[in-house]
Amino acid sequence: MSPFARALVALAIAIGPASSVRAHDPDEDEAIFRAEATVELEDEEPASTTRLSSRDVLSVPRRTAEDALRLVPGVTLVQHGSEGKGYQFFIRGFDAVHGADLEVTVEGVPLNEWSNVHGHGYLDLGFIPPELIDSVEVTKGPFSLDQGAFALAGTARYRLGVADDARGLRAAYTVGSTNRHRGLVTFTPRDGDGRDFVAVEALHDDGFGSRRRIDRGALLGRLRFFDDARGTLTGTLALHAASFQLPGMLRNQDVDDGRIGFYGAYDRGMHGASRRALVSLEYERRTDRGETTARISGGLRSLELLENYTGFLLDPEHGDRRAQAHRAASFGASLDHVQRVHERVSLLFGLGVRGDVFAQDQTHVDFDTGEALSVQRDLAATQSVTHAMLGLRARVGEVFRLTAGARLDLVQIAARDRIDPDRSDRGLLVVASPRVVASFPVSHHVEPTFAYGRGFRPPEARAFTSFMPDRIGVGTDVYGGGEATHTASDAFELGARFYVSRFLYGEISAFATLVARESIYDHLSGTNLALNRTRRLGGELRLASRPLDWLELVFDGTGVDARFPGSGAPVPLAPRFFGTFRAIATHGSGVRGGLRLMGLTPRPLPHGAMGSSYFTLDLTAGYTFKWLRLDLDVENLTNRRNREGEYHFASHWARGATPSEIPVLQSIAGPPFNARLTISIVY
Repeated sequence: MSPFARALVALAIAIGPASSVRAHDPDEDEAIFRAEATVELEDEEPASTTRLSSRDVLSVPRRTAEDALRLVPGVTLVQHGSEGKGYQFFIRGFDAVHGADLEVTVEGVPLNEWSNVHGHGYLDLGFIPPELIDSVEVTKGPFSLDQGAFALAGTARYRLGVADDARGLRAAYTVGSTNRHRGLVTFTPRDGDGRDFVAVEALHDDGFGSRRRIDRGALLGRLRFFDDARGTLTGTLALHAASFQLPGMLRNQDVDDGRIGFYGAYDRGMHGASRRALVSLEYERRTDRGETTARISGGLRSLELLENYTGFLLDPEHGDRRAQAHRAASFGASLDHVQRVHERVSLLFGLGVRGDVFAQDQTHVDFDTGEALSVQRDLAATQSVTHAMLGLRARVGEVFRLTAGARLDLVQIAARDRIDPDRSDRGLLVVASPRVVASFPVSHHVEPTFAYGRGFRPPEARAFTSFMPDRIGVGTDVYGGGEATHTASDAFELGARFYVSRFLYGEISAFATLVARESIYDHLSGTNLALNRTRRLGGELRLASRPLDWLELVFDGTGVDARFPGSGAPVPLAPRFFGTFRAIATHGSGVRGGLRLMGLTPRPLPHGAMGSSYFTLDLTAGYTFKWLRLDLDVENLTNRRNREGEYHFASHWARGATPSEIPVLQSIAGPPFNARLTISIVY
């Protein structure tokens, strides 16, 4: 085998999914090389790109599809509500809130809810049963041409499908220690590839502690109408409805003094409801000279929340409860084409549009009666992003590979403030985003990569009204003025993939991100606030080893320094150092298991405060015998009392007393020890 062939073999092994890297077999390596040599040129990717398989996802405890992202180096999740409400995402020093800086697509359809009443770019993947995740690919940074709005910190691409051992008719039932009862039925042709399926899910769970109950139902289906010389036409349908309670946050001092339990709740009336309908059609056609993908999608969405983060701080008499409602219709279409013009060069073309028509409101309601006291927001808007992109893939010489190009996004917003029509406005913004990724193997075992890209977040429609919050709680780095515009990030990454042997392989990278204007959700004002510019510098390491054919060990660690250059203050809420260790066992006898230890150092909070450290140990175990499958998930094996979400803002829960606006430490508890057993039967 030539040196170049060995380098390709090493690369193919090193960049595979963390849990699917093969043992080093020379015959198998040669087969991999032959396959690589006949494949059309693919996009280059940064060394830190993560690919998760269904085996990865099922090797750790999971409640929702978002939990898969906990396996991605550099990414942490916080549930500061309860299951049913969108997660808070942290990625490489970004507090992406509910999705403001992390783009998520499912089968190519973007899911970030632009201008959602509860969070810009709001994400909710509750309609996807975790068992239907075929793969997740995560790019940390805006480096690929297909990354669109909200990809400041990165993009997660979900693909759906049914695993090999679950094809046919599967019926599964889960019972858990939190009175969790979940039924799942899936069907996919036994002799197919798992990409055609229908799934129905129903769930009830009381949750741990107070105010964490959820009831959920979902239907998810995918069908190829034809797959032949004409190409492939696939349709996807999702229906989802959930109702859930919300616990809110607790003042740390009240918990420490015993005035409220660690898993308690102040306001026992908070709740929410979420509904979604989504449909898409995708057409793909490949020839010897190119590949075309066309996609259209549409959806209906509603979200209702009754919440109270601050007690009786803003209104000492009636309380600070607010009812939020969001109703939207979304649409999208895209056309992408890859044209091979030379054996070493391909051109990339793309056009697309996505948008929403929505109405939302926020009402201040009485704590005791639920009576509406005042309308704080009543907004309707139409918004769209239209993009065009052009790029190329090239191979120079025998080793250097390059994907480069640029995309142009046209943002249009027309907002109508129904409280004060004179405050209504519209905007038109143009965003240019150059991007480049290069790789160049320097030996049989090491491949350095370089990436640069510009990402953007469109402004929310409310920015085109004169809305300004009365109070804020995030500190002094609030943006002081200027017209509403997009937020842009310039990201750089220098990294390398390496493969020493089956006992040591992985990736290492250093990264830097510059953001022109930051945005962080402020619980005191209940809105996203525009902050001053920020910069993030950091590094990431993933090491993996396969000491036995059925056992894999994986470690990853990320460190990042995120600051406001003007003041020198740290960007609040995002962890500075965190890492995970995983052991995954899949034995031919049908026995399988997984162990995950995750920890992070104290997080910087607003106003110079610091949070606490966080550690959790999770376990999975399972056994498959013919048509029967048993799975056990255990969260927080050591029953450590973790403050999963930590914040620093003023609140006041002593009704009738004079409120103080001095910020205090607030937190929401992570799961205590709990276990779930799933029995699955496959026909």
